[in-house]
Amino acid sequence: MSVTLVRGLNWLGDAVMSLPALSAIHKAAPLDDLVVLSGPATQAIYALAAGVKKVLVDQKGWRSRLKLLKTLKSLAPQKTILLQNAFGAAALAFLARLPERQGYARDARSFLLSRAIPIAPQSRLGHEVFYYLDLLKALGYEASYSTPRLAISDPKTPQPWPPGFRVAIAPGAAYGEAKRYPAQDFARVAQLLHKELPLSIVILGGTGEMAAAEEVAKRLEPDLKALNLAGRTSMSEALAVLNSCQLLIANDSGLAHVAGALGRPVVVLFGPTNPLATGPLAKKKLVLLDPADCAPCKNRVCPKKERICFLGLKPALVAEKILAFLKPKNQDGSPTLFWPIDQADWAEPNLSLPNLNIVKLPLASPEELRRIINQYKVDFNSAFWLSSRLDFLAFGQKLGGQTIMVVDPKNPQPFSQAYRLNPDLAAPDLSRGLEWIASQI
Repeated sequence: MSVTLVRGLNWLGDAVMSLPALSAIHKAAPLDDLVVLSGPATQAIYALAAGVKKVLVDQKGWRSRLKLLKTLKSLAPQKTILLQNAFGAAALAFLARLPERQGYARDARSFLLSRAIPIAPQSRLGHEVFYYLDLLKALGYEASYSTPRLAISDPKTPQPWPPGFRVAIAPGAAYGEAKRYPAQDFARVAQLLHKELPLSIVILGGTGEMAAAEEVAKRLEPDLKALNLAGRTSMSEALAVLNSCQLLIANDSGLAHVAGALGRPVVVLFGPTNPLATGPLAKKKLVLLDPADCAPCKNRVCPKKERICFLGLKPALVAEKILAFLKPKNQDGSPTLFWPIDQADWAEPNLSLPNLNIVKLPLASPEELRRIINQYKVDFNSAFWLSSRLDFLAFGQKLGGQTIMVVDPKNPQPFSQAYRLNPDLAAPDLSRGLEWIASQI
């Protein structure tokens, strides 16, 4: 039996964003044993990934590393793919004398790899999920986009949910304090939602997020009690809780990605980081942000006295948007794909989607565009707007549907500007944008 070893990622969100790449590897050789080497925090994620036979864990400490080297040598994989960029990942594979060590030419590690892949300019832009898929494509895989998915075979939760609409709240974020929506505002959002829905609250997080979780629980009024599990669950138990929830409200964090991969609706409050690069890829998601002039800065701690990224996300506004998000959309008819006719280098898409209507729109004023599209019978709730032009996407965003920005590597500036527009996806090229659309239909 042939064995393929994949060095996975150490952070929850990154691990989930690498799942489509793992899926592509498994589909290419479904009879091979697919083994993942991960960090301790992501072991439970990769254990649930489709096609993964076994998960090894890279523990810190020289004794653990020596033991791991022996394990890798005995595993004797025919191929090793390093999704992780670290020098150490390549050094470990080299010291274990693993053949076919493949990965990006990053972190001064090319001499340790049997095949070092240069990073294409477009792979540095767009969503991180395509970064891993582009590596596989360069290695010769059929690496089309697929939605990250996790499936739990035993959905038992560590404690029973209280009755009501099951909402999980994750008020922490491992990257830093600047990414955290204020705990008192999380509590206020929950309280406002409770006026409209009989909520059942569970609070999740790691040991470093227990203080924020306690603050949320303390701020809730007596009519809304919460089960606070922050710091009290294993990753497997947290997965079971998320699998049982009907909604997750979170900061930009790993749990947001995990809940989305489990198929749960996700609301994410973004601050100093860019959802176009690392936002969750859930089928049903709501990304909320109020761009400050200095965002996205990626600072761990906001240099201002207040976390200014969240000043415009008042609890009343957040609750209002969540309630609108939870209402089912009335979708009538086949989905429509709009793109501007000035994209002369864009060929007609070759998609096996007979129910997708394609409409090319000319460059025109918003009033003229509206007059043109009114000639079509279009359900704008199920429409897609695909372009590298921000003005075109802004027009589509006002009408509803989903917007996909195609990044131009020759002119990366619009990618940073698009943060304020907040389209649903940033794709590194046209084909990736079309693959994502295909996954949504």
